Amino acid sequence: MSAQFPCFFNQFCTCGRAQNKGVKGKRNKAWLLLPLLLLAFPPLLSAQSTPELIEALDAADSDAERYGILYDLTGKLLESSRKEDKALAVTFSKQLYTTAKRLPDNKLAGPAAYTLALAYRNQRDERNTDKFMAEAVDFGMKARQPDLIMLAVAERNRLATKARNYREAAAISQRALDYFTKNGDDRSLSALRAQLQREQAALQRRKREIESETKALAGEVNRLQNEKDRLSGSNQQLKGTNQQLEKENLTRTEQLAQRAKQLEESNRELSQTQEEKAVVERRVAESKKEISALGREALEQRTIATEAREQLMEAELVRKEAEMKAERQTTQLYAAIGAGAALLLLALTFFSRFRVKQRSAKKLEAANSELDAAKQQSDDLLKNILPVEIAEELKATGKARARRFPEATVLFCDFVNFTKTAERLGPEALVQELDVCFKAFDKIMDNYPGVEKIKTIGDAYMAASGLSDRKSLPNDLIRAALDMQKFLSTEGQKRSELGLPFFSGRIGLHTGPVVAGVVGARKFAYDIWGDTVNVASRIESQSEPGRVNISESTHDRIKYKFRCTYRGKVEAKNKGLIDMYFVEEEM
Repeated sequence: MSAQFPCFFNQFCTCGRAQNKGVKGKRNKAWLLLPLLLLAFPPLLSAQSTPELIEALDAADSDAERYGILYDLTGKLLESSRKEDKALAVTFSKQLYTTAKRLPDNKLAGPAAYTLALAYRNQRDERNTDKFMAEAVDFGMKARQPDLIMLAVAERNRLATKARNYREAAAISQRALDYFTKNGDDRSLSALRAQLQREQAALQRRKREIESETKALAGEVNRLQNEKDRLSGSNQQLKGTNQQLEKENLTRTEQLAQRAKQLEESNRELSQTQEEKAVVERRVAESKKEISALGREALEQRTIATEAREQLMEAELVRKEAEMKAERQTTQLYAAIGAGAALLLLALTFFSRFRVKQRSAKKLEAANSELDAAKQQSDDLLKNILPVEIAEELKATGKARARRFPEATVLFCDFVNFTKTAERLGPEALVQELDVCFKAFDKIMDNYPGVEKIKTIGDAYMAASGLSDRKSLPNDLIRAALDMQKFLSTEGQKRSELGLPFFSGRIGLHTGPVVAGVVGARKFAYDIWGDTVNVASRIESQSEPGRVNISESTHDRIKYKFRCTYRGKVEAKNKGLIDMYFVEEEM
């Protein structure tokens, strides 16, 4: 088959080929031959193609036959390099695993688990790979299959080593070693002992590395802590120094201001004194000249008059000095009052501006909140009307371009005998019942991310899937259709018990190319067009109440997930004969 499969596993294909050729009489007992075939036949892979094997799988009558066909099919899919085949390999490997567990032979479950693990490995799903490799080991130990055990243990060791979980790798090898020691398989024992020694050596190396890294980290943590303590102390010291300097600067600034005031007053007083001294000196000089020109008597009279004038001048100087001092005190008082008033006015101005800004900020915040709420409400409404991608495109560019989707699936649901039921219900009750049904349908569509509601037309409900660039199968839309019929059945039973009329619906689906987009400038709506829409409507009209009817193109894409009943070729209006199927349930 390939290097992925052990030799013992390839031998299961013989059973699958024999059953595919029509050995019908012994199918029910084919599982009894599988252990013998494991020992008797050489490795060989079925020459059938993948579609032929899938067709043979649908026609299989027993689990033993299914096991053989599934083995061939998963082998081909695992060897394929196509991404789709790798994904299918997981699906069919799960069926192989489930089928093997139903068969009463433990020798088949281990290889099936190993196959499923290989399929997950191709998908790079390491968690499930390890899980099913572990189950392969358990089944192999129960069935005494040493080759299977060795292969699965090797893969689990690889995954554990890749994750640097050397302890887990050693535990896996030790368990296998204990098993082979107990069961006496010398060849496997020697291989496992060598593997265990390598893993223990790797574990010891990793342990030494971790210890070295731990010591280095501890040293670095201590160094950083010491550096932090040192910086914290320096920071506190700098804070204290800064505070002391600020106090000293403030004190010196106050002292300098006081000294400057004193110097200014001294300068004024000195200037005034010098002027008065100059006046006195001039008068003294004048007096000396007069004295020299006057006689004794005149001199005495002059002296008396001079003394009187000097006394008057001294009194005048004392009065002027008192007046100047009083004026200075008054000026200082007025200056202090003016400065206080200015400071008060400035404080009131700042407080008023602060209150105005605060009220403006609150109004602006409230306006922004209302604007954000309105914008969010508008966005939610737009996304409720249109798909998210179309809504974003409309917001960004103001228009949405039409797109073609090659594999979209369209669903139509229509109520049976709607006109008669409407006559019995009356207009208000009719609208209320339609609202209940369509709201329930909307909620069902919301449960499946790839499904998009398109519109309602009277009593018809239209939805679609595959309207994105990512390729997808219509599985979710089929599940939604089954949920819709389940809801209508439950709701109808409740209303029937109350003696009220109820709706039953027909549902039809078809897969094919469509064009989707938004048309119109006002009251625009998202819609889809194409022949696929018309065919889906015809298939819905040929459905039956309570059933989900699908076309062959839809059936080809969901037949591995859902059990369907072929209806044959059914006449559709203006479309001729179409192969149709009823969807029964999900497998």
